Amino acid sequence: MLQHFIALKTFEHQIDCFCPGGEHAEILILNEGDIIEVTNERKFTMRGWYFLVSINNKNMFFMAHDDLEMYFMKEQILSVLDLDLHINYLQFKINEALDVGDETTFLNYTNKLIQSSELQAKLKMYLDAVEV
Repeated sequence: MLQHFIALKTFEHQIDCFCPGGEHAEILILNEGDIIEVTNERKFTMRGWYFLVSINNKNMFFMAHDDLEMYFMKEQILSVLDLDLHINYLQFKINEALDVGDETTFLNYTNKLIQSSELQAKLKMYLDAVEV
């Protein structure tokens, strides 16, 4: 089973090198809206579990499970379900701001909702294309 995530914000990822000395390690910039596909292919090293991932269906490399978990916990990446829940939460906060008449909070959460909805549309379009 493939797992898909979308980058909520831009961040850097240090690609681990499995060569002796790790001389080929490089830094990859994951931009907001990049889609991370985690495949079933994995391997275990002395450093832990690594999963084969692809970014925007182009770059493929092994990423540590610990790194994926850290990005997820920091809300740098979100799954489809988590993005749906995030949008639901933003809609709740917008309604709450409307109830108390807080225009600043309303505008802040509205902007976040627009950005999150665009990311959701991009992820769904990608998933629809992959399923075909």
